[in-house]
Amino acid sequence: MGARQNGGGIFALSAAGLSVVVPNWNGRALLERFLPTAIEAARAFEAACGQPAEVLVADDASTDDSEPWLRVHWPEVRLERSARQQGFAPTANRGVREARFSLVYLVNNDVALTAGTLPPLAAHFRDANVFAVTGNAYDFASGILRGAGQRGRLRRGFLGVHSRFFVPTPPAQMQPLITLYATGGSSLFERDKFLALGGFDEMLAPYGWEDVELSLRAWKQGFEVRYEPRSAIWHQFSSTIGAHVPRRSATATYERNRLLTHWLHLDTYGQEISHGLGVGVKLLASPFSGRTEYWQAFAQARGLWDKVRARRAELRKTQQRTLAEVVSKIDEQMSRPEVRPLDAASAPISPYVRPETCRSFQAESKRAP
Repeated sequence: MGARQNGGGIFALSAAGLSVVVPNWNGRALLERFLPTAIEAARAFEAACGQPAEVLVADDASTDDSEPWLRVHWPEVRLERSARQQGFAPTANRGVREARFSLVYLVNNDVALTAGTLPPLAAHFRDANVFAVTGNAYDFASGILRGAGQRGRLRRGFLGVHSRFFVPTPPAQMQPLITLYATGGSSLFERDKFLALGGFDEMLAPYGWEDVELSLRAWKQGFEVRYEPRSAIWHQFSSTIGAHVPRRSATATYERNRLLTHWLHLDTYGQEISHGLGVGVKLLASPFSGRTEYWQAFAQARGLWDKVRARRAELRKTQQRTLAEVVSKIDEQMSRPEVRPLDAASAPISPYVRPETCRSFQAESKRAP
């Protein structure tokens, strides 16, 4: 597939094209602000790679005016709509199934793209073993780098997923970097592999940990998840869940899905014993810290135990790597000279600059009847 030329261009990809899939729930205001950047990025991909692209909004039964607004202002954008609200995982899965092309960029409706976001990601799929690729995620308001490559750390019975790394200055020739998971809010997937693995596990609906779980599933089935520092997006964090869902309810859902992911992917008896002890400590301590939602999360997860056990047995039949092997494989690259840990002190700042084309798109949208 695509590879960089010495002059900085990109060879044509053998893939049929690229679909940008935008899950949406009551996000008309966000679509008005950010959808033009997705359209511009899709057009830039077509120009750079010589392959067709499309933008598809997968709507999760919105009750606002998302649908009529899209049909009036962006009739060229495809719309796939659910009859009832189901959550992120089912909505994203439907969007991927409806996508016309073999590469699918899943992106939240509160994310700004640029003309340079997609081609560096697509170039990785010349390697048939790549499942997904993710890039840098800057905070839309501050421009601070918040998301990049992800390491994993097994400690006290839990997998930590928020130890990040980045590449301040990517060299012209750089060996690919791998990452623990590709975020569901701004990553490029190969559609056939995504669907063959079953997509996001809908047991984790409505939201939380579905991207971590799918990436672990892909890693353990023998695929790779990569990090591409030449690709960037700007994310207006917590625009949907944070704005519409009470904090305690969101925390309970997140913790439930964290437990389910561990129960699916811990491999050894020792890991399971350590995890059980860690869960016990959290259950005992949570009432004293005022976090009673952890008991709610545990009860909900425990109610799905039979389903989890059957799913885990199914996955282990074709498993090629253990969780510890995946974590170790990612840690090995931290000795590379171009790689640096990402923290508050090292995080670079890169404010989002809206392209003139996006401004003209918005002007056209506002003039439309």
